[in-house]
Amino acid sequence: MPQRSALELTKPAFSLAFMLVATLSLPGSELPVLHLTLKEALRIALDQNPQIHRSLLTMAQSEEDRRMARAALLLTVDAFGSLQKNKLNLDTFLGEPSKGGPDVVGPYNWGQIGVEAQIPLFDLNLWQKWQAAQEGEAAAKAQTRTVREGITALTVGQYLRALRGLESVKASESRVELAQALEKLAEDQQTHGVGTKLDTLRSQVQLQNERQRLIQAQTLLKTSLFGLSKLMNVDPNTPIELADRLAAPEIPAFTFEQAYQNGLNARPELATLEAQKKAAENLQNAARSLHLPTVMLNGSFTSVGLFPSEPWVPVYQITVGVKVPLFTGGLISAQVAKAKEELAKIQEDRRDAETQMGLDVQVAQAELDSARNEVEVATQTVTLANEALTQARHRFEAGVSNNIEVINAQDELARANDNQINALYRLNQARADLAKAMGQMESLFVQ
Repeated sequence: MPQRSALELTKPAFSLAFMLVATLSLPGSELPVLHLTLKEALRIALDQNPQIHRSLLTMAQSEEDRRMARAALLLTVDAFGSLQKNKLNLDTFLGEPSKGGPDVVGPYNWGQIGVEAQIPLFDLNLWQKWQAAQEGEAAAKAQTRTVREGITALTVGQYLRALRGLESVKASESRVELAQALEKLAEDQQTHGVGTKLDTLRSQVQLQNERQRLIQAQTLLKTSLFGLSKLMNVDPNTPIELADRLAAPEIPAFTFEQAYQNGLNARPELATLEAQKKAAENLQNAARSLHLPTVMLNGSFTSVGLFPSEPWVPVYQITVGVKVPLFTGGLISAQVAKAKEELAKIQEDRRDAETQMGLDVQVAQAELDSARNEVEVATQTVTLANEALTQARHRFEAGVSNNIEVINAQDELARANDNQINALYRLNQARADLAKAMGQMESLFVQ
């Protein structure tokens, strides 16, 4: 059967007259009202939340790390130039004194200007580090998606809590109006000698109880909107109106195996760990490759000469060098062991994440089934509670009973309203929890 909100079932005329909106307006605020659907709240949160901005900065840093690792594999070229004034004692170069005293050359001026280039011809360690940096960038991108999923989940949850508060406020306002009408009825009957003072006192107590419930609902609404404002990172003085309704959503059916497989394919946490695993494997290979020789090519082209007495002469030098590590004091084995331990840790984290994902799916599906049944039961209960209150009120108006039956019926209706609102809230929250477990929060609620 189609579901209706608690407000519709409690007072249909009221729901037709007013939209489902909640306004938070602090004293002295002159900011324009922020009219929010859930999608609009998510758009603002994903655009302005500081955690999103920090994740983007981390992703940009990982991109620069990849570029630096790549630069180590490419050609580097430096330009240089210098002018010197020299005076030399040739005896110090020859290692023996000259006859007749020190043989001194200079002072004289000389200079040089040129370029020098260097490129690794073979360095597997640098190559593996570059591949690790690529995977690190992929991990940072996946982590950004994780943060976005998390902010989406928090915003959806806070918006749903605000909707629950709003429904509670509307239901409480309706019950306060009813309690005021019943109080006036009791006073009129006492005045005409049909009712008693005790009936009037009971109706007055019930009215105060309903007003207290209204205060609690208003507080819940306000605090929920405060939290929503913080998630969106907007001015705290901004008045907020909620445009959506708390109703039973359409929920596609998933078996556990389907939901679990969707989570394996879409959960950004798992994508992050997979990229981190590949990066750790590359770092482990890079550490092992430190045992291998490296080959470097160096070259320079320089113009040198005495200054300013003769023209400068161009000279060049090309060098191919091979470096073979013979003893590193245990550095290589330590790096290999560290990389291996990091890889093992990431593998354990992935197994734990997959287990947690399975639990998340199971809990969300159980909550969905429970909440769906609760909504059906609560809807029927609200209908019955409204009918019982109508019957009790008619009996009291006819003078065939006191208002104890009316007070009891009011309490039953209040519980039925609260149960329906809470059941609708849990149904929507369980739907969001299942989407989060499958890694589909943003695709379901934003796109």
